[in-house]
Amino acid sequence: MKTRKLGPALACLGLGCAMLFSAAFAGTGVPKEQRSAAKSPSASARAIARVADGGMVATIHVPRLSVEAPVYEGIGARTLARGAGHVPGTSLPGNERDDAPSVIAIPRGDCGDAVASLRLNDRVRLATPSGLRGYRVIRRRVVERERFDLASASGGPLTLVTIYPSDSPGPAPMRIAVSLEPMEP
Repeated sequence: MKTRKLGPALACLGLGCAMLFSAAFAGTGVPKEQRSAAKSPSASARAIARVADGGMVATIHVPRLSVEAPVYEGIGARTLARGAGHVPGTSLPGNERDDAPSVIAIPRGDCGDAVASLRLNDRVRLATPSGLRGYRVIRRRVVERERFDLASASGGPLTLVTIYPSDSPGPAPMRIAVSLEPMEP
């Protein structure tokens, strides 16, 4: 029982360390040219490559549904057994843009149920190494499993994908993609 509590604690510690590193990098000790280069698309691609498979990249929170879940790098079975998974090759959560979206795959369970229950204009928050970000739901699409392509799932800067219906036993017949856009602070 103690090992179940240790995993989330270590994941939070890893996210905290990443946030401290991010804050230190944004500080005045880094030349201005390097700070602006860090915001370029090529730097985003390098940031993706540095995240180890299974490493924590964010925490997702849906206030209306009182759901919070960690987001790990990768979409393998082991990763999704622990929580949501960031789709490799897409921008990291918190660094997404319209031309470089981020996609997060949500497994069955409370978070999958919450994503399937999201409505237009619902609010979602992400805690990332870049800081706390707020989003609102702008689109929901339900697609047959055979026609669903994870690589083209994005419909906005951030997209959450899960099975549909969320309580389907065995392989679910459909997928739902919920597109989010950043909210002004």
